[in-house]
Amino acid sequence: MTVYVYYPRGLATGGPEALHQLVDSLRRQNQPAFLVPIPGTESAPRAERYDQYDAPEASAAGDTPGDIVVVPETQALLLKPLRKARGYVWWLSIDYAPRFVIERDATSLLPIERTRNTRFPLLHVRAAKRALRGLVTGEDRVLRGSGHLAQSHYAWNHVFAHIGRVGSILSDYTPVAPLDSVTISGRIPRVAYNPAKSRPIMAEFARRWPGIELLPLENMTGEEVAAALATSLVYLDLGAHPGKDRMPREAAAMGSVVLVANRGAAANGVDVPIPPAHKIDVGPDIVQNAKRALDRVFADPAAALEAQADYRARIPRERDVFDAEVRRVFVEGLEGDDGAVPTA
Repeated sequence: MTVYVYYPRGLATGGPEALHQLVDSLRRQNQPAFLVPIPGTESAPRAERYDQYDAPEASAAGDTPGDIVVVPETQALLLKPLRKARGYVWWLSIDYAPRFVIERDATSLLPIERTRNTRFPLLHVRAAKRALRGLVTGEDRVLRGSGHLAQSHYAWNHVFAHIGRVGSILSDYTPVAPLDSVTISGRIPRVAYNPAKSRPIMAEFARRWPGIELLPLENMTGEEVAAALATSLVYLDLGAHPGKDRMPREAAAMGSVVLVANRGAAANGVDVPIPPAHKIDVGPDIVQNAKRALDRVFADPAAALEAQADYRARIPRERDVFDAEVRRVFVEGLEGDDGAVPTA
C-alpha cells in the first residue's frame, strides 16, 4: 500500500500543514506515503515552515490496487480518474468546501458578515450554479463513491447528514510546545484575536469598547504569535469555526483563556471542550455577548484559567491521538469512528 496525499504546494496554512502531518505520521508508522502537488501549484516553492515533517513528494498519484489517494475537500474531482486506487476526501474546513459553501453563506453567516455575494439574489444564483456544477462535473458522484475523513466531529456529522456517508475522524495536531506552567501572573489584560477569522465583528467590538486592549495576530512569525499568546490574558475567536481550528488550541497551550463563538465546530464539546460559559452565543448581539463573557473572565481570571485545565491537558497528547487515528484508518482498515470517544 502506498498513500498519496494531494496538497497545495507552497501554501502555508492550517490545512496544508495537516496534509503534511498525515504523510509524516504514515511514514513514522512504516507506511509508504507521499505528497502530490495539486495541478497548477507544482512550480511554487515548498513552504519552509513544514521542513520539520518527513513528507517527500511524488510527481503523480498511483492508481493500482492497494493504493490510496487522499484529497482535501476543495479537490474532490482529483479522485474522478481513479479506477483501482481507493479515494478519500478529507474534510478539513468543511464550510468552505465547494459542496457546502452555499449552505454556509445562507445559514451560518451573521448579518455583520454578509456581503453582496452572500445575499439575495446572488446567493440564489450561486446555489443554482453549484447544483449544476455537481451534476455536470460529476463531483456529486465522486463524493458518493469515495471514502470520507473528517478533521472535526462537526464535519463528520455534516457529511453524514448531507451526503449520507459515514466517515472516519482524522484530526490533526498542534505543533507547539506548551508552557511548563500556566499562571495568571504577569499576563497583560488584553484580548488577542485572529483577524482572518472575525474581522468585521472585531472591528465593531473595537468601535464599541475602545478601552479594551485588542491585539490582532497578523503579520507575525510563528514565534511572535506564540509570544503574544503567552502574555495575553484572553484569546477571542468569534469566527465561524469551519473545522477544529488550530489557533484556539495554540492559545490554550500558551496559557490564554480561550473564548469562542458558539457556532460551527466550536458549538460541540468534542471539538472544543471548554466550559459553556466560554462559548459566546451569536444572537441577538454577538458583540455584546462577547463583552459580557470577557467581563466575567476579567473579574476572576484565575478561575477562568483553571476551568480550561482539561482542555490544555489534551493538547500535548494530540499527536499521539492523531497517530492512532491514522493507524486505524490506513493500517488496520477500521472506518466509521466519529471522534466522540477518543481513539487514544
